[in-house]
Amino acid sequence: MEIRISLDEYADIPFIKKLLSQIKGVKNVEIAEDEIADEEYSNLLNKVLEKSIQQADKGEIRELTPELLNEIFK
Repeated sequence: MEIRISLDEYADIPFIKKLLSQIKGVKNVEIAEDEIADEEYSNLLNKVLEKSIQQADKGEIRELTPELLNEIFK
């Protein structure tokens, strides 16, 4: 069984984790950050991949040079 708790950005995470771990019946306390952000990232990645496929189909591909890769992955 799981319980999900939403916290604001100023919550005292270590204290809350310690407090929850002391409750009888609690086996494990895990902190997951920004699940919504992960979902948004996944959606964005899917859109980028779809656009890349469309560009490849149209022949609008640029060669991946080291300079371009450095610019993309700063």
